[in-house]
Amino acid sequence: MRYSRRTTLGFGAAAIIAGVAPRAAWASTEADVVVIGAGLSGLHAAALLETAGLRVIVLEGSDRIGGRLHTLDHLPGRPEAGGVQVGNGYARLRAIAAARGISLLDGGNEPRTVLYHINGVTVDAAAWPTSAANRLDPAERAVVPAGLAGLYGGRMPPFLDTLQWRDPAQHAARDIGYGAMLRSVGASAEAVRLIGTNLNGNDVETLSALHVVRTAAIYRSGPGPVRTIGGGSQRLPEAMAAALQAPPRMRQRVLGMFEGTDAVRVGIAGGSQIMARRALVTVPLPVLRRMRFDHDRSPLMQRLAATLPYTHASFLYLNAARPFWLDDGGPPTLWTDDPLIGRAFVLSDTPPMLKLWIAGPHTPAADRLPPDVLAARAIAALERARPAARGQLSLAQHFSWQNQRFAHGIYHHLGVGHASLLVAASEEAPGRIHFAGEHLARSASGMEGALESGALAAAAILAQI
Repeated sequence: MRYSRRTTLGFGAAAIIAGVAPRAAWASTEADVVVIGAGLSGLHAAALLETAGLRVIVLEGSDRIGGRLHTLDHLPGRPEAGGVQVGNGYARLRAIAAARGISLLDGGNEPRTVLYHINGVTVDAAAWPTSAANRLDPAERAVVPAGLAGLYGGRMPPFLDTLQWRDPAQHAARDIGYGAMLRSVGASAEAVRLIGTNLNGNDVETLSALHVVRTAAIYRSGPGPVRTIGGGSQRLPEAMAAALQAPPRMRQRVLGMFEGTDAVRVGIAGGSQIMARRALVTVPLPVLRRMRFDHDRSPLMQRLAATLPYTHASFLYLNAARPFWLDDGGPPTLWTDDPLIGRAFVLSDTPPMLKLWIAGPHTPAADRLPPDVLAARAIAALERARPAARGQLSLAQHFSWQNQRFAHGIYHHLGVGHASLLVAASEEAPGRIHFAGEHLARSASGMEGALESGALAAAAILAQI
C-alpha cells in the first residue's frame, strides 16, 4: 500500500496554525516540553521531566484526566470502562500507586467457573463435552470455549522473553493471521469461530498471531494474581496529575504542530498557541490521525498512525432488580457466541449490576443501534440464555470506546505486517516532536506499557534537551 499525505497525519499542510509569528519570536517559549494527553503515559513522562527540572505543560483535549482509564463514578458501584486489571508484573504502576497513596485491591482475576451459551444452548462446563451445543472436533470436545485459545496458544511458536518480538528475524513464523495460525496448529473451523467470537481484536483473520504470542510472553513474565485500583482506576491518574507542579490544562484540543529550528508551536482549537522547546504526543493513534503537522519528519510514524488497528469494545451496564444469578445455581459469568451479549460479568451483588462486553467483531453493528434498542435486544437475548434474568434487567449505560472522540478504540493490536513497522517507528530518530503511548511500549502492555513508553520518551527528551 502506498501512503499519501492525505492518508497520513497531514504532514506538509502549510499554515495550518493561524497567526504564525516571526522567527525571532520563537525564543520566547512557555515551556521546555508540552505534553499532549493526560493519560498514564503523558502524566508519567511529565512527572519525570519535572523531576529533572524542566518546565512542563500538559494539555488534555477532554474534560477528564486518565485517558483510557475511566471509572464511571456516576453509576452504582463505580464500574470501570477501562483499565481494570493490574498485572503482577506491573512494577512501575505499583510503585507509582504506592508513592501516591493509591491502594491496590485483591480480586481482579478472571472467574474460573463460567456458564456458556453456545449455538443457542445454555450449558455449564461439566456438561459441555457431551452437549448438543458442542460442535467441536472430537479431539477438542473436552475443552470449554473459553479454554480453546489457551489450548492452541500452547502449540504456537513462543517468544522466550518480552523483547524477542522486536527482532524482525522472529516475525516470519508468527506474523500471519491468527485464524491461519490456529488452523495450522490443528484448530477446527468451529474452534476458530469460537475463539474469534470474543476476541481482543477486530477479526480473527486480520489479527496477527504475533500479537497473541507477544501477549502470552508478557503474561508469562509476571505470573500471579492481578489486582484492581482502589476507588476506581481513574484515581491513579488523578493522583498523578495532582502531584504535578502545574495541573493539566483541560479541554485543550490540539489541532496540529509546527516544528521550527529551536521550538515547536502547538495550535489549539479556538486559536490559542503554545511555544515549547519540545513536544511529546501521547494520544492514541486514531486521535493523532486528526492532527496536522508541518514537517516531513517521522515518515514511519505517519504510516503507523494511518494503519495501526485499535480494538473495538462496546459495553452495556445493566441494573438488576435482584441478583438473579444466585437463583439458578449457575456461575455468575456468562460466556456466549451471541453478538449482542458477548460476555456478561457480574459487577456486584449489592447493588446488583452486570456488564456485557460486546467484543471487537460485533461492535460495529451494535454501535449502529440506538442505546435503548441495543439494550432491549441484548436483554432479550440474555433472558433467553438465562431465564432467571426475565424481567430483572434495565439499562444503566451504554459505553462504546469507538464513540469516544479522544480514543476511538479500547487499545491497539497488531494486524498482519504491523510488527516490523511498529518496531521501526519506535526507533525512528525524533526531531523536536516525540511520541509515546501504550502502542509504543516495548516489553509491557496495557497500563504498564503506557508507563513504560512515557518513561522511554522522557529519557529520550532529557538526552537531547
